[in-house]
Amino acid sequence: MCTSEIGEEYLETLWISEEHGEKMAHLTWIAEHLGIAAPSALEMLKKLEKEGLVIYKTRQGIQLTSKGRKIAKRIIRAHRLTEVLMKETLKTDIQEDSVCGMEHHMDETFMDALCTLLNHPTKCPHGNSIPKGKCCP
Repeated sequence: MCTSEIGEEYLETLWISEEHGEKMAHLTWIAEHLGIAAPSALEMLKKLEKEGLVIYKTRQGIQLTSKGRKIAKRIIRAHRLTEVLMKETLKTDIQEDSVCGMEHHMDETFMDALCTLLNHPTKCPHGNSIPKGKCCP
């Protein structure tokens, strides 16, 4: 499994790329999305490839493996549920730093409880789909 929050950010970015209809994400897009230099992104993507979380094809792009997709789904779900909690339940502005910090530390049990509390939302406040959990009807 991915051993760092930074690695999880890359997996989350690849999930978002897929949501935008890209079969394979380009290195430059990933680097720009994360606000880092392309060589740094490449170094991390190579590490994630060694962990079996992504497939990197030179000059073609990067895509999630099923193992990487499972982690990315968890991070995306935690992120978007937290946004719903802040905006719709707590009636506060979405604090992205807080959301990003929390998303890496939620386990499935907590996410399912939060999802149930929020009445199983299907979209985050930005209109993006929230992946279903075991708790969802």
